[in-house]
Amino acid sequence: MTDRRPLAALPPAPEAPLAGTPEPVTEPLPSPGHRRDPLTIAAVGLFVIAVLFTLYFGRDVLLPIMLALILSFLLRPLVRALYRVGVPEGLGAAVMVVMLFGGVLLAVYTLSTPAAEWVNRMPRVLHELEFKLGDIRAGIERAREASRQIEQITKETGSDGPVREVVVRGPTLMEQAVSQVESVLANVVILLVLLYFFLARGRHSLEALIGTMRNVDDRVHYAMVAATLQQNIAAYLLTITVINAVLGLATGLVMWMWGLPNPALWGVMVALANYIPFIGPAVMTGVFFLVSVLTFDGLGTIILPPLSFVALTTLEGNFLTPMIVGRRLSLNPIAVFVSILFWGWLWGIPGALLAVPILAILKILFDAHEPLKPVGALLGD
Repeated sequence: MTDRRPLAALPPAPEAPLAGTPEPVTEPLPSPGHRRDPLTIAAVGLFVIAVLFTLYFGRDVLLPIMLALILSFLLRPLVRALYRVGVPEGLGAAVMVVMLFGGVLLAVYTLSTPAAEWVNRMPRVLHELEFKLGDIRAGIERAREASRQIEQITKETGSDGPVREVVVRGPTLMEQAVSQVESVLANVVILLVLLYFFLARGRHSLEALIGTMRNVDDRVHYAMVAATLQQNIAAYLLTITVINAVLGLATGLVMWMWGLPNPALWGVMVALANYIPFIGPAVMTGVFFLVSVLTFDGLGTIILPPLSFVALTTLEGNFLTPMIVGRRLSLNPIAVFVSILFWGWLWGIPGALLAVPILAILKILFDAHEPLKPVGALLGD
């Protein structure tokens, strides 16, 4: 007998699954094999919080130590080479420290004049930017004026009596400058002293520490970990330094060809900024755009220097660095970016500069310990 009910009263037909779509899971997910103890999780959480507090509030002491340690990885092969030709490790370490300090002083002395010129030109630079970016500035001023009017209306309608302003007077600009100079000089002295001791006595201290282990297998394991750490980090830092130096030289030459003033200054800035992946090249692209705006008039000429730099960094970041560095140590880009954000938040610009070497050290250490290998796999291949 034919069903004569209206179509609206019929039950809807089940939808056929799309081709390639997995069937929905109806069974409950299996529980994890090992249940976590809440006390253990709480203890680990408290330990992580304590480490973060220590890293943040102890940055004045920990930052020079970490920088000296990473520089010792870079300079240790040179000290070992001098030792092979008969130079004692203490003397070789002193030579490396003096050469490093002299090179930094020479770079600062050479680039201080063009940097000072740009600082002295800053009022005129701001005036030129205001003139060339007049439309944008007008829009910002209109927004400020509207915000000022809204704030004035709020004060008039929301206050019953006179408003008293409290002015907090801080240190003057000269006092802040003197304090910053004293802090930088103290950190430089601490850094050089620590670097010397790491280069002169680091190997002996490590051998003494490993020698205190009673288990022979532990001695062999940690000796191999130390050797792997030294070899890989030294090769990684040396390779990255050479790549950054080549990029800085190429950038300086290109900017000189386009007629940008002080090309040596921009080349050095690029070489330093490229130690901070992603963020450093992005900042330098903005710098080149502003300098081009101040130097040239036509839009076609203004856009050429930043576009040239973008082309150079694209070539370096997508072809040169992966081809050379990837053979030895390949880091996860997500882990690199998070590491830059984390260490930059903790230690500022120096922390951002050290973020990638610290990440490489942690990866090698995690890969060397079986319980931490999953974390090492997340950090890179």
